[in-house]
Amino acid sequence: MAIFWPRSTARRALTGLAKRRFQTVVNASVMEEYAAITARLREKLFSDTQPSGALAWIAAKSIQVEPVTLIGRLSRDPDDNLFVATAVAARSRFLVSQDRDLLVLGKPYGVAVVTPVQLVWRLRL
Repeated sequence: MAIFWPRSTARRALTGLAKRRFQTVVNASVMEEYAAITARLREKLFSDTQPSGALAWIAAKSIQVEPVTLIGRLSRDPDDNLFVATAVAARSRFLVSQDRDLLVLGKPYGVAVVTPVQLVWRLRL
């Protein structure tokens, strides 16, 4: 998660959000997943940090969109389908992730799955 690495490309991508270069979309389920991931990272690597403020900022800056229902099996990890369904519901151009199970999908439902590096490059952030 970009919130833990201040000099990362992922953090640079979040700077694009702060500068309103693009919009992000979330919903309660996505935010729950983000909270679970950050809790695991915090426990293992960043015990002195408190990511709740950063997560609240992301939620406040994002558009709330309910995911669409996807038909059939999509990702090797069924939990990842939530992210695709949310991106599709918002008619997003990109789904930004470093998750290999999502990246191998390419462009499901017309949404390009890209890494933070690819997003920064494509949007020239």
